Amino acid sequence: MGRKVAGIAVSALALAAILNLPIWSGTPEAFGGAAYAADTGSGGQGQGSGNQGGQGQGSKGSQSGQGNQGGSGAGQGGPDPDSDSKGPQAGEPANTGSGGGKPVWAQEGIPEVELGRLSVARSPDQVLQRAFEEALAGLSPEMIDFYSLSLDEMIYELSTNWDNVSLLDSPLQNLALFQDALDGTSVLTTLGVTNSTDTLLATFLGVASDKAVPISSDTVVAVSTILGTPITGAAADALAADAEAIRIAVLAGHG
Repeated sequence: MGRKVAGIAVSALALAAILNLPIWSGTPEAFGGAAYAADTGSGGQGQGSGNQGGQGQGSKGSQSGQGNQGGSGAGQGGPDPDSDSKGPQAGEPANTGSGGGKPVWAQEGIPEVELGRLSVARSPDQVLQRAFEEALAGLSPEMIDFYSLSLDEMIYELSTNWDNVSLLDSPLQNLALFQDALDGTSVLTTLGVTNSTDTLLATFLGVASDKAVPISSDTVVAVSTILGTPITGAAADALAADAEAIRIAVLAGHG
């Protein structure tokens, strides 16, 4: 019996050598849980012992060894093609600390005042930018003439000749132009408008506002702060008075 077993073993070795196969050519189950490295996809190496199953480690596509009761091995290698990089922090903005990442209007320091239509100043930058571009695209020669009037002439036209006045009446577009002029210059002056920036700021704010919501100094502080360039003190008082005059004229003319 001993010779017969030895003969079989020799034959197995000879056959493996002839066919250029590894000696462990059986299934993992036949060898007590030893994982067969030839099945590790792109070069993984399987290791295992007994009934606990193998623990495979390899590159992308490796297959872990399994023993008689199922292995606990797991392949390690390239990224999971189904993961889509969706880790715990995937797509999340960096933590900027206390108060970091908040829009200006969500932070402290803005007066509590009713804004009505002026609340659209909180719109994302891309929304205001699009409104700004639309305002410039829709600017007509008649509008250029209107925006070149003095403050008193604007008030007169708005209150007595509303139906014939050509102006931009979109709150978003007016606030976008208001934001543009907060640095002291208005893009409209490059398009033919001859007027002071203060008058244009008052016009944009007055037209953008609700007809029935008065404009105060706090309104000016709040809106200008939200838009990134705060106007305070005497400058806010003066702008509020002029913008309120425009609002009242719009109310009178529009009804």
